[in-house]
Amino acid sequence: MKKALLLSITAIYLLAQDSNVTQGEQLYTKNGCYGCHGSKAEGANSFPKLAGKSESYIIKRLHGYKNGTIHSNRADMMTPFAKALNENEIKAIAQYIHSLGKKKLFDEERYFQDYEIGTSSGS
Repeated sequence: MKKALLLSITAIYLLAQDSNVTQGEQLYTKNGCYGCHGSKAEGANSFPKLAGKSESYIIKRLHGYKNGTIHSNRADMMTPFAKALNENEIKAIAQYIHSLGKKKLFDEERYFQDYEIGTSSGS
């Protein structure tokens, strides 16, 4: 009984996480974040890579821009975007950005599992 309850709670939590990540992806696109940070938050030109950063880091930064406590060379650019976000949207974007790092790590691990060094044909 306890195991079934724990599995149910875990499943609900994972579904909620997936829902937040999906919402975060939609917000990332809708707000044009990709224009500076890249389509998968990989960074572009002189704009920083965000993919894989911790949720707490992204949340702290967005709050800093929203509240006007960050005074960097890009604060003027980020402030209007951050101010338009509510708390749930900030969390969703943070979860999405963090999840991008997990996907990249998985892809790299899979590559090395599928193509061990010295055994591939070089392609």
